[in-house]
Amino acid sequence: EFNPACGSYSTLLIIGTADGIGGESLSGSSPASTGPAGARFEGQVGAHYLLTMLALSELRGLPGTTIDRVELQRADDGFPLDDVILHAHENTTGRATTIQIQVKRSIAFSPGDAVFKKAVEQIAKAIKEPDFWAGRNELAIATARTSRKIDGAYQDVLKWARQLGTAQIFFDRLNRPGTGSDDMRAFVGTLRGHLRDAGAPHDDETVWKVLGRLQILVFDYTAVGSASEELSRERAVRMLPPEDAANASTLWSVLTDLAEEIAGDGGDRDHTRLVADLVGKSIRIARDRRLVD
Repeated sequence: EFNPACGSYSTLLIIGTADGIGGESLSGSSPASTGPAGARFEGQVGAHYLLTMLALSELRGLPGTTIDRVELQRADDGFPLDDVILHAHENTTGRATTIQIQVKRSIAFSPGDAVFKKAVEQIAKAIKEPDFWAGRNELAIATARTSRKIDGAYQDVLKWARQLGTAQIFFDRLNRPGTGSDDMRAFVGTLRGHLRDAGAPHDDETVWKVLGRLQILVFDYTAVGSASEELSRERAVRMLPPEDAANASTLWSVLTDLAEEIAGDGGDRDHTRLVADLVGKSIRIARDRRLVD
């Protein structure tokens, strides 16, 4: 989507998981996290980013950027991680950015986890795209359930890949006794093996670069007393005129339904079309100075 203020385009692609798997115990899930609720979770993740775009807020997964367009289920358009694709721009430079997000309600990232293997197959396709490494194009797996390993070792190793300047420094730290952990090494080894099986490059340099572009995003929408849903409803309140604040739950539900509808058609929305959709559903949106100055 072209942004007239900055004169550039940007994109974010998000992949989510809705599959149940064995392995380490995962927390944050209710009985609704199996079966048809998977589509609802995808809708909630999509709605999160629609609401972020509506609020002109910095988006989760691409710090320092603003969303120009949200696309859902666009595998046929060159986005292998096709559940959520975010096109954005950097707020300071105007540079185009993208993130592809695969949405999975439950994923363990373990060697025997078929859900992770499938996600890495999609990652392998994404990194083969001609322009992937040239720009700020990132990848994410969104899940409803977390675990000790996800919150600890796996997030830590992804942070190291972003913070350490070369593959050699990264792997030296990873393999150093007392610094890198067995869980970290197992995660990286599993990723490497799945890239190899998918016919993608899997040398140290490529594995380090993939880890540096990959994020694990936890949205606990399926949990009882969901913190993610509470935060979404609080943001929805801020998008409404003060006299309509009681309609925040309605706005959130409408956005979730709309995300499911858009995904069903492999569609997209920019800010203008999203506002028009909401006005058509008799939802009034508070005016924002950034839109009228």
